[in-house]
Parts: sequence; C-alpha cells; structure tokens
Amino acid sequence: MKAIGSALFPLVTMLFAMVFFMSFSAFANEPPVEEEEEKKLENIFPYSDEELLAFFDSNREISTLQRETQEKIEETLSNFNLTSERFGQIGRAAQIGALGAGTFTQEEIDAFNTVAPQVTAIQREQQSMMQALLMEKGLSTQTYQEIMNMFRQDQAMQEYVREIARERAIEAIREERRQQRELEAQQQEESSE
Repeated sequence: MKAIGSALFPLVTMLFAMVFFMSFSAFANEPPVEEEEEKKLENIFPYSDEELLAFFDSNREISTLQRETQEKIEETLSNFNLTSERFGQIGRAAQIGALGAGTFTQEEIDAFNTVAPQVTAIQREQQSMMQALLMEKGLSTQTYQEIMNMFRQDQAMQEYVREIARERAIEAIREERRQQRELEAQQQEESSE
C-alpha cells in the first residue's frame, strides 16, 4: 500500500504543477485587477461619493444612537414593570379606544399613562440628535432617507458604498503611516544635530 502511495506522489505533484501553471497562464491573459477595480468603482448612482460616505458614516452613528435609545426606553419601561411589547399593546388599545375592554389591569394603564410622556421625550431627543448628526454630515433628513431606501434595495449600491468606505479607510491608514514616518525622520534629524 505504501508503494502505491509513493508511486502516486510524483504523479499527483506533476498534476498539481500542471493545474497551477495552466491557471497562472490563464490569469496572465486577463486584464490587471487594478483596471477591473477601476471599472467596478464607477459611481452610477444619483448621489456623489461624498454624499454616500456621509450616509455610511451617519448610518453607523445612527444605528448606535438607536440602540442606546432603545436601551434607555427599555430601562424606563422596566422601572414601571412594563415590557416594550406590553407598552405597544396598551398604546394600540389606547389609540382605538379599547382600554376599557378588561384586557389590561388598572395598574398597567396607570403605568402606561405615566411612562408614555417619558418615552416620547426620549424619542424626541433621539430625533433631534439624528437631525443634528445629519446636518453635521451635510445631509438632509430627506436625502438620508432617499439614500437609505435605495441602499436597502440595491445590492450594487451596498457593495459600492462599502468599497469606497474601505478605500477611504485604507487611504487614512496610509496617510497616518506617512505622517508617522515623517515625524520619526524629523525626530531622528533633531536627535542627530
């Protein structure tokens, strides 16, 4: 059995080498990857790269803000022995005038009436912070929503935005390294004087 395995080894090695060199020669005939990436990175969307990057940055910060807001609301509701689900049920019943149907206890209704203004205040604060954030990034709420709607539906846009954000991050790292090298060179120069 060992003799068969050792006899097959040179054959397998040769087949591997042939496949490797054939695939290498196939790639040699293809255009360079850089050219391909340039074509792929063409912005075909109705928004500039700056707007798309502002959207990307805003969306990341808004997601964090929304998580924090939800945690704050959950904490506020738990202080009144309510869950988000129960709060929503009572709210819907209040909208249609069905609070007196006996589905909710008086304690739950009282808790809802006390906590609802607090939840509304938390949500308004979040909305104000979101609008300030968008303004800081140079986007209107309408533009942000338009980009978000398109972004959710268009996988090509998702890929494009992620790619330009990745390129920006790489460029920032390169710039940081360049500045670090300049600083080190300057420090060496000063220490040798």
